[in-house]
Amino acid sequence: MNSKQYSVLVLGAGQIAAGYDAPDSDSVLTHAHAINRHPGFNLLGFYDTDADKAKQAAEKWGGRAYETAQSADVIIICTPDDVHLDSIRQATALSPKMIILEKPIAGNLEDTERILATIGDIPVQVNFSRRFVPAFQQLAVSIKDYGSFLTGTGHYGKGLIHNGSHMFDLLRLLIGEMKSAEMISMINDYSDDDLTKTARLRFDSGDFIMCAVDCRHYTVFELDLCFEKARVQILDGGRLLKVYKPTESQVYSGYLTLTLDDEIYPETDNAMMNLYQNVYEHLTDAKALISPIAGAVVKGLYSI
Repeated sequence: MNSKQYSVLVLGAGQIAAGYDAPDSDSVLTHAHAINRHPGFNLLGFYDTDADKAKQAAEKWGGRAYETAQSADVIIICTPDDVHLDSIRQATALSPKMIILEKPIAGNLEDTERILATIGDIPVQVNFSRRFVPAFQQLAVSIKDYGSFLTGTGHYGKGLIHNGSHMFDLLRLLIGEMKSAEMISMINDYSDDDLTKTARLRFDSGDFIMCAVDCRHYTVFELDLCFEKARVQILDGGRLLKVYKPTESQVYSGYLTLTLDDEIYPETDNAMMNLYQNVYEHLTDAKALISPIAGAVVKGLYSI
């Protein structure tokens, strides 16, 4: 590996920044853990408007708890969705080599467009985590052999923008661009400013229904996609993929039924490490970013 090391500052000291795991955890679920585990990065510390949270994160992971945002080679934005624009402005003023932005880009389209206008030439990687999982990258290739998309359903909760953006991004990776969308119903299980909506999404050859599930009961993220030559199920938040292929029915002559063809267990717990490896290779060898901000904007998301 290239011996160069980049300094890193984390803006925000919540769960995805520092809370979901610990230094001795086998899984790498936070930015702090990935930074510390990757030899190409050096964690300077945390800045959070809640000084106690920054202090606790620094005590847990190392580095300092800063009273203001500090200059660094890489700045990570893990602040709430509605202050991403302010965080981007803070970060760009410090002229980092790279920004890593937690999804979604922003809580509304206006802020998204302001962020795009603010970043200038600074590269920005958006953490749509499943894009950093090899199994999903491979699925995006193999799915082209399954024929046209016919129809599908998905279940999610905790805000159309906040968590639904993961579903939009995954559909974009696997199926392509959405043509239009219409809301069917909504629930408020997360925020008055980000309702969880059941909606019909229209693609070139078929419709997809994303169904709102109240996250106060449980967390769910699953998709069921039917193609001409296969059915793909994404279960347990993406930790299990099932691919079914049509075969001759053993009971009813002349009928094709679906038979399990492949069962895959994606290494989703490695997504954060893969993100940082991609960032490192971008900084050292100009490798293309896997989830650049320009490709992470789904304007239709904000119009439902």
